[in-house]
Amino acid sequence: MGTRHAVLALVALVTLIMAVRAVLAGLDGDFGTVGRQVGVGGIVFAFGVGLYRNWESVG
Repeated sequence: MGTRHAVLALVALVTLIMAVRAVLAGLDGDFGTVGRQVGVGGIVFAFGVGLYRNWESVG
């Protein structure tokens, strides 16, 4: 179970970093970067949550 939780923590960290980058880009007025960070961050988060939920069937 430790690896499963480590993967979730890593996904959460990457998503948090991308969210911070999106906020900083939004404050700078670079809305293309905001969209890209939100889009890719959402995909990474959805993949990570799906992996966490289906951990037993994947491995």
